[in-house]
Parts: sequence; structure tokens; C-alpha cells
Amino acid sequence: MFRIGEFSKIAQVSGRLLRYYDEIGLLTPQHTDTQTGYRYYTIEQLPRLNRILALKDLGFSLDQIAQLLRNALSPDEIRGMLVMKKAQIEQNVREEVARLQQVEMRLAQIENEGRLWDHDIVLKRVPQTSFFSIRDQGPLIRTFFALLDDMRSTLPAGEPPSSFGHLAVILHSPIYEQSQTDIELGFFLHQPEAATKALQAGNTLSSNRCLMIRELPPVEMMASIVCQGWEAGSAGYHALGHWIAANDFQIAGPGREILFELRPPHEISEGMLEIQFPVILKEKTTI
Repeated sequence: MFRIGEFSKIAQVSGRLLRYYDEIGLLTPQHTDTQTGYRYYTIEQLPRLNRILALKDLGFSLDQIAQLLRNALSPDEIRGMLVMKKAQIEQNVREEVARLQQVEMRLAQIENEGRLWDHDIVLKRVPQTSFFSIRDQGPLIRTFFALLDDMRSTLPAGEPPSSFGHLAVILHSPIYEQSQTDIELGFFLHQPEAATKALQAGNTLSSNRCLMIRELPPVEMMASIVCQGWEAGSAGYHALGHWIAANDFQIAGPGREILFELRPPHEISEGMLEIQFPVILKEKTTI
């Protein structure tokens, strides 16, 4: 048996917490010396303590934990609850990282006010392209990551990377609203039959979203700029806006973002980002 100090080191919890759990009957020492009051624990009590701590991390009250333990909650049930909690925390972390990147982006915009953008803006023709995608509406950051997770989960196992092109996002909303955005996310297809396998597999998505394969129409004039990472993205949009206005163009459809070299866990902070807007020449008016 271990004295309370030894057991606290093994379990990596404070002695004060072990004493409290003893007082409320949640984790009683295997033996308490009646003369000295020393508490003694056995290694066999460690799993129960781990369950208590896991349920506490999940947000249950101590009364609820006591009830769950009396009902002999199985390790598999606790494991499933922890997996769900882990996914929730990861989602929150990704959203907070994205918000931090937006703050950094706004700071960079203020610092760079009045400076010329030092990247080339290209006007190019974009051919018709097969697109394997999924679409939904909701808060911008949360919906983006939900669609990204769904899309990745549907990719056929063992499919060569050459079957799929770059990841792309099409922002269909007529106005920019972070709280409610219409997003389509997917992969350009080099080999459409690769995406057909995913549709035939019938993988279950995290919601009622539907996968689709569609043809993006050709764009005769696409204004495009390449940026390094998420932080530069807003500056890229600003630069495109200045270029479009200066060259007498107007936007003629939803914009696209092409993402290169995503890196986990917070992919949008790394890699290259190409921002595209279809444009047409403004009609000249006569007075």
C-alpha cells in the first residue's frame, strides 16, 4: 500500500484533493491508521481515481460522478465520452487560433496602410473544372472546419494523391458575414472517377450535408493573387480590390480561395493561399 503522499505522486493529483474525495466518500483509502490518521491507498484504486478525474474534466458534478460510478459506468462508455470531449476541445482550439490569426491580420493591415502590395496580380482564363465538394451555411470558421473534416473523412482509402487537385473554397454568400456564411469546400479533380468511389462508398457525414461532383464553369477573366498564409489573406483581398477598381473591372461572381500545402493541426495558418475573383470590364456610361 501507498501512503497518501506517495499515492498523490503516482496519481499526479494533490493530497488535498485526495483528502476531500475521502471526506465526501468518493474515493475512500483502503486503510486508515486509527492512531496516526495516516491514509493508505492501493494501486488497484488508481482506475477509480482516473474515472473520477475523467468525468470531472467532462463537466460532471461530484454528485453526478458518484451516481455514475454507482451505476458501474464501463471504461468503453467513459472512453466514448472523452473522445467526444476531445473533439469538442480541438474544435474550440482551432476556432480560437483562427480568431488570433484574424487579430494578427488586422494589426498587419493597420501597420501596412499606404504601402503598395508587392505581389503580382494576374488576370487569367480558368477552364471548366470538375469539383468534388460539400456545401453548408453557418458561422464561417466553424463551418469551414466542419466541412474540411467531413471532406477528408470521405476520401477513398489508398487513393493516389494525384487523383485530387488542390483544396478550394467557394464563398457563395452575396455579402460577407462571419456569423452566417454560405461555403462550398472541395477538391479539384484530376480523375473524376476517384470521387465517384467516395460517393458509392456512402460514408456517413457528421450532418445532413451531401457530397457532390459538379462542373465549375470556365471563367474568361479571373483576377488572382497568391498570399503566404491566412494572415496575408485579407491584405490580398484589399490588393485585389484596389487592382479591380484601378483597371475598370467589376466582380462577376463568387470568389474562390485555393489552399496549398495545408499543415495540421491548424492548417490555415501555413502554406500558400490563392484568392480569385471572376471579373468583367465595367460598362462605360455616357452623359
